[in-house]
Amino acid sequence: MTRRFFLFIALLISMWTVAGSHDLLWDYTTAPPVSNPDNGLHFDGIVNDAQGVKNGLKGIKLNSSGWCWFTKAPVAGVLKLTFGPRSGLNRASLQVHTWSGEQPMEETRIGVTCEIRKSGTQCIPLTAEQNNIFITRLLNMEAVLQRIEFVEGETYVPVPCDKDKGEEQGLIREVNIDSLSDNARFFIRALADANAGGNKTIYLPNGLYDLGELTLTAIEADGISIIGESMEGTIIRNAPDYQLESISKTATLRIANDVEGTYLQNLTIENALDYYANNNGRAVCLWDQGTKTICKNVCLLSHQDTYYSDAVGGLKYFEDCEIHGTVDYICGDGNVFFNRCLLYCERRGNDGADYITASKAAEKDKGYVFESCTIRSECPVVSLGRSWRNAPKCVFLRTTLDLSAGAFALSDNKNQQRWTLPGMTVMPFCFGEYRTMDVKGKVISPKKNEVIFHYRGQERPMNTILTAKEAKIYTMEYVLGEWAKEAKNKIQSFNNKKQVQ
Repeated sequence: MTRRFFLFIALLISMWTVAGSHDLLWDYTTAPPVSNPDNGLHFDGIVNDAQGVKNGLKGIKLNSSGWCWFTKAPVAGVLKLTFGPRSGLNRASLQVHTWSGEQPMEETRIGVTCEIRKSGTQCIPLTAEQNNIFITRLLNMEAVLQRIEFVEGETYVPVPCDKDKGEEQGLIREVNIDSLSDNARFFIRALADANAGGNKTIYLPNGLYDLGELTLTAIEADGISIIGESMEGTIIRNAPDYQLESISKTATLRIANDVEGTYLQNLTIENALDYYANNNGRAVCLWDQGTKTICKNVCLLSHQDTYYSDAVGGLKYFEDCEIHGTVDYICGDGNVFFNRCLLYCERRGNDGADYITASKAAEKDKGYVFESCTIRSECPVVSLGRSWRNAPKCVFLRTTLDLSAGAFALSDNKNQQRWTLPGMTVMPFCFGEYRTMDVKGKVISPKKNEVIFHYRGQERPMNTILTAKEAKIYTMEYVLGEWAKEAKNKIQSFNNKKQVQ
């Protein structure tokens, strides 16, 4: 999930209050933080630990979902950002964006703080034209922002960061293709050739196609098929630096915008970013910005944001696949049908719950539908999903809960009642479940699961257990439309072909 969503928050606010000439925009001392509309500051995510409790942190929490923004006066000056105390040796760094026009849609990064390991103030110079300010974290770490101040007219000469720190120094590296293994070079060159003309098939024998730190290897033309010898034996892998973690920077494979008809079969795609280095790290295996994508016998191995469907209205079909992860490991929008897939919840180092889905389905999207899938887990508590943005939709039909990897529950009697009740940024439009069963076929889902989803003081009651009549709606044809038959025929045609390796 990207920070871009939070820019849309501004669209919901009809009038921005402009910060004045010398403003203490926000300061956390002893009182719990609140939004400061008088100074035009808006934020999401706070931490308010009493001294000695947890880490004793106080301030705006800037993690993978945290953000803050405000509009300043049209004058030049200095933005002073004071980090709160940190525990241990975790580094913190922030990035500052601005945008122009009436809508905060086109963001531009204008500054990055140095990495710091303790409390301290970092400064970002702002011009008179840089008025709409948006702040998120930079790296795979949780920053606590305790004080925000803009000082009109003050000048500041940025001090260089220490070596190997600061603005992604040493993180985004150029990868010399010739330095990769023979297998990896073969795959990249074959893909480049396919991208040049489209409508080509790449056959990959069993083996490891190790892309190293290379990210965003892109499928850029219509009709490209990548067929492995076997799901277990044909492995495409990358391993970005964990500090590069991002939903938009780390992907092993990316299906580019508006690309149609990608077909993947008999493959494992693995993003080997070290998730446990900080017990947090968005590392995408497949970033799908295309449509009419088919995955057959494909295993996706990662932890957070493993599969990212990122195309409103896009059509995607998964059959007999495995998807592994911990947090929001199936996330995004579009119309996606999962048939007979294994959803494997990996352990988390901080004993937190796993979240299988994070839907940001657009209003006209059908969202995620899982038919006859199996959930297996090494994590003791698993949520079927949580709402990300837009109009989240997710339905599980005839799901098997397999306890062979470890016993797990779908509720914690707090914030999770089969689904996560607090919304990340919105409440769900439709979360549903029908005839969940054990491995012997006994239905174990309750007759009712009447819950109240909530977000920022708003509530939405919902019974997430579907009736037979309601469940009958969610067919493959309902989700994928006329393309459903074409998808099935394409899989059959590949299975009928003799694969020459």
